[in-house]
Amino acid sequence: MKILVLGATGNVGSRFIARAVHDGHQIIAYARRPEAVVNSPGITVVGGSAEDTDALAAAARGADAILISITGPMKDHSFMQRTLPTILTAAEHAGVRRLVLISVFGAGDTAQKASGFARLVYKTALGGFLRDKAASDKLLMSSGVDWTIVYPVNLKDAAPLPDGATVTPLSEVGRVPGLPTLPFENAAAGILTVITDSATIGQRILLTTPAGWKSAG
Repeated sequence: MKILVLGATGNVGSRFIARAVHDGHQIIAYARRPEAVVNSPGITVVGGSAEDTDALAAAARGADAILISITGPMKDHSFMQRTLPTILTAAEHAGVRRLVLISVFGAGDTAQKASGFARLVYKTALGGFLRDKAASDKLLMSSGVDWTIVYPVNLKDAAPLPDGATVTPLSEVGRVPGLPTLPFENAAAGILTVITDSATIGQRILLTTPAGWKSAG
């Protein structure tokens, strides 16, 4: 599979690229700072910004999917709402229909499945940031592309969990107790599972620890 990655130098994007290449996929690493991408066989590095429609469309031509793993400063409460329309236009010009967006658990109605303490954190410390995420999630869902939205729980730089990540349709999740934290490596592996599975098209997916969720049933 040929995948264009937006956010190639980020904590999740860089690890996703390494895992995807290891598994035999081709990667187009589209980055504002291309010199920061660890280049290796299987990776094509392209410099550019997510706001540059023409450059992004040129880079995306021939790709099977686009992974959107970018986020703005916490104080910027409109970054994704401003940027996602440009990405959608570029994808249309490039003829790429499959888009996978990395959102965050706690955005929009996902917060209803969170613990009481988590909801308090989301509402106070992260309110504006999560509202921006929720608005861009809705924009993607109404765009007409073959979308998937992934909602990771809190992520951290830590040794991978031996049991990996749990990848579950949000509709099957009853609640997410506490504040589960998932290592970046496990998140990258889970995202690769999602983007390579056409059955996830049109789904919202929770990405958490094996014990970090309770079934809706």
